[in-house]
Amino acid sequence: MVLAGDLDADPAATSIRFWSGRQALGGTSVCYRDAWERTHPGPGEPGETFTPRNPLVTVPDWPFGRIDHIFVRWGDNGGSPTLDITNCHRIFDQPVDGVWASDHFGVTADLAAASQQEWHD
Repeated sequence: MVLAGDLDADPAATSIRFWSGRQALGGTSVCYRDAWERTHPGPGEPGETFTPRNPLVTVPDWPFGRIDHIFVRWGDNGGSPTLDITNCHRIFDQPVDGVWASDHFGVTADLAAASQQEWHD
């Protein structure tokens, strides 16, 4: 299962921490892997999707950052992945013939059938 969209929340938000299995809500937890985080570990590539670098962003006080996400379901209790995340990158982060696609940059991920190898974070 894949969950993707404009979630209007950065990776530190409670809602994103819930989806990534880092925080339970009301005694319920799930375990999805963040495609960006999986393929861009560390602080070097923040993957901002909502930023004033985009001239269509007109809200000066919004908390800018990575608020568009792709999550891939992992097995029960963080077990084996249902799909391998092989790549993730931003799209529509430059204008085409002077036209921006949206006020958000897009995110895309390459997924493949899960391999039989063991996974470790």
